[in-house]
Amino acid sequence: MAHRFPEIAAYGSAFRFALEAEQACADFGAAAGVLAPDQAWRDKLEEVVCTHDDRVQKLTVTRQEVNEMILEPIHSLDVSTYLGTLDAEPATSWPAAALQLIQAEEDTARYHEDFVTQCEEILAASARAFKKAAKQDRTAAEELREMLG
Repeated sequence: MAHRFPEIAAYGSAFRFALEAEQACADFGAAAGVLAPDQAWRDKLEEVVCTHDDRVQKLTVTRQEVNEMILEPIHSLDVSTYLGTLDAEPATSWPAAALQLIQAEEDTARYHEDFVTQCEEILAASARAFKKAAKQDRTAAEELREMLG
């Protein structure tokens, strides 16, 4: 289930990275849901998965719009700074699966924030979407961390 993340050279590959990160978080959430100790955890993890699935759909539409534009290359986003958790296989025990999901949420949020820094002036609407996604990822990570205790 490990994901393949592209090198970021232009806006198209930056969006592909974001889509992979979102899908990775959804996959980690689904894997953690299988290991969850109770219904409260299963419900929360299902909510996380649905949020990421919805975001994949929204970012796919935005990506199609961006692909129609001619944009400059991106040189400031280094893929390796976001990987480690996102491209890993899902953990096979609890609470390791929840901790892995928390780290994936934080890595994805950091990527969204860094992408906004790169593209905010050029892609104002996309920047807003990424800011919102980063905020939601950080909130999910915090809620999961609180549930772990």
